[in-house]
Amino acid sequence: MDLFESDFEKYHFVSTDSIIIEQARLLTSKYGIQGLRTLDSIQLATASSLFRHVEKFFTADKLLQSFFVAEGLPTNFSVTKHLIN
Repeated sequence: MDLFESDFEKYHFVSTDSIIIEQARLLTSKYGIQGLRTLDSIQLATASSLFRHVEKFFTADKLLQSFFVAEGLPTNFSVTKHLIN
């Protein structure tokens, strides 16, 4: 718990609103067949809403990262295989 509390200050938390949930629903419809699941779609929708305010998005999840690339979001890793709409 101490590690969580010490790391807490390093992060910016974003409230989930109806706009993000609707965007997540659309992203799940778009990429669900390729493996995008509900919680990842919320993360992707949130990242999309922050696009103009963030230099780069970091994730260790290669599948989620491929969706970031497909949506044109800058990431920490170059994905060679892009998803097709």
